[in-house]
Amino acid sequence: MQITKTVCRMMLIFIIVFPLTGCWDREELEDKSYVIGIGLDHSKHKGKIKVTMLLANPEVGSMQGGGGSTEKPREIISFDANDFIAAKVTANAIISRIISYDLLRIIVVSEELAKDPTFYPIINSATYDKEIRLNAYLAVSKEKASEYFLKNHPKMETRPHKYYQYMIDHGIENGLIPDSTLFRFFKTTERGTDLFLAMNTTAVREKHPKYKGEDEYYAGQVNASGEFDDTQFIGSALFKNGVMIGKLTGQETSIVNTLDDTTNINDFLLDIPNPFPGKQKSIAVRIMKTENNKIKMNLKDPRPKIFINLPLKFEVMSNPSLIDFSKKKSREILKKAIARHTKIEHEKVLKKIQTEFKGVPYPLSLNARKYFGTNQEFKRFNWNKSFLKADIYVNAEVEIVDYGKKPKKVGK
Repeated sequence: MQITKTVCRMMLIFIIVFPLTGCWDREELEDKSYVIGIGLDHSKHKGKIKVTMLLANPEVGSMQGGGGSTEKPREIISFDANDFIAAKVTANAIISRIISYDLLRIIVVSEELAKDPTFYPIINSATYDKEIRLNAYLAVSKEKASEYFLKNHPKMETRPHKYYQYMIDHGIENGLIPDSTLFRFFKTTERGTDLFLAMNTTAVREKHPKYKGEDEYYAGQVNASGEFDDTQFIGSALFKNGVMIGKLTGQETSIVNTLDDTTNINDFLLDIPNPFPGKQKSIAVRIMKTENNKIKMNLKDPRPKIFINLPLKFEVMSNPSLIDFSKKKSREILKKAIARHTKIEHEKVLKKIQTEFKGVPYPLSLNARKYFGTNQEFKRFNWNKSFLKADIYVNAEVEIVDYGKKPKKVGK
């Protein structure tokens, strides 16, 4: 009797569960059109925005699509909408497949819109759409975002999602652009105590850019020749309370990245002035950050003092002066030169941001909170105002782990 009841229960469960294993709600890959990038611009119509969608064809480059597919790898459409979330419905009047934000990689906003106070309410819509992942990146383009996507024609990468993946990942690793995910943007804006850095990009190169030092460029200023796409990712756009207030060069951005322990930067290359007499060429070094910065603050005095110690490791990547670094004296000269250069450049960038942009572009305020017993005490301290009169001291804890090969002596 007991066995019969058990069998009946199992059959009942089987009958209930079996219909749920069907594929009635399955969606095929070719049924969807995936939005890889979204562009946001001002609209000519009041109360609306211009939305641009970069749509990827999932079959191009895949095994299913085959190598000889004649279909385009991407489509770009622009139209006016109330917001970019509901814009999916409008897009389906033009695109035959179901619009999906599942693979959204980047949101590009024009400088014009980013500087408008209405921008934050617009971008905040992203937090309400479950398809949009907060690890998507925010970028600012010099031109209109609609023009940016149209002019962007990668030479090496047919599939747009791979192109942006490589450009962004490598740019962050090299320190030339910030790790500007939507998650970091919203968290920084909610805190209200720090500035936010969004990656700077453009598909329009300047016609006659001036030659500058290594990485001292904004997007569009890198002068190169050859057969390649004009799109450049370098530098960053500064945001305060969700509104763009200025820009930093690629070099300034890399300096901020070494100050920010929350970024994914591990190592990058940099040129430093040659410290040896009579030699004009700079020395290329690889900077590796393997430890967090050591920060101490004195916030009790009328003029706060902030001490930042940077534990950095270096590799010598070039030796144009053919200096013999097996000699202790030469090593000491180089070590002191690197420490001095790092200190000067970091303090210069911090001073510029402190005086010109009235803030700090990474979560330094989180370190300041440790010096207060309660949130009320920290609020009374008024970090936004107190930081502007703070004295900031940077010290580079330099360790050179590789001096390169010993140069060979050459004949006269």
